Amino acid sequence: MRDSIKSILQAWVSQLEAQKATETDYDNYEVFLDYKVLGAATFLKQVAFQQDDLELLAIASKVEMQVERLIKAEEDSQEEAEREQHEMWELVSEADQQIRAICIRHFYTEPAFSVDMSKYVSMVEASSASFSDPYKLASLRRYVDEEQVLNKVFEKVKSRLRRTNLSGLVPAFDDVSKAFVIELQEIYRLADAHVEKVIMRNAKAA
Repeated sequence: MRDSIKSILQAWVSQLEAQKATETDYDNYEVFLDYKVLGAATFLKQVAFQQDDLELLAIASKVEMQVERLIKAEEDSQEEAEREQHEMWELVSEADQQIRAICIRHFYTEPAFSVDMSKYVSMVEASSASFSDPYKLASLRRYVDEEQVLNKVFEKVKSRLRRTNLSGLVPAFDDVSKAFVIELQEIYRLADAHVEKVIMRNAKAA
């Protein structure tokens, strides 16, 4: 009987080791197998102790230690993965703060950038009398407001730098400037289509 118990326990341990060493298919994965084997080994150890069965006690104790070692290794691995993830998020958060700080500096504290929406403002004001809906006119005026546009470019530049700053270093002024030019040109491209379209719709409705 001891041989049968030993064979079963060792088969479970082998299955557990294989399951933890490789990515087992979900259909073949036995959840909580480690704790099932540990529970069985602990129970058999108690029985063997009560019956003064030293051989069975040795077998169960060995399996118990094997499983505890596997469980501990997995817990250590999970803790290490969580620590690495936490450190990564800290680095990402720190980089985000640095990008935000340098953008605030060059956009607002020591402003190096400006936008020119005078072309679109003139278009809106020239057709403002034809707007039958004052809310649409107010919305379009906000759309071409230079302060609003600068804030929008600020947000887009931050996002671009976060996506492209793979080195983790603080972006230089040239990096911010290049991102600003790209995002501002996109703002102008969208404004060319949007402002004219809104004006045409309202002029027809007038």
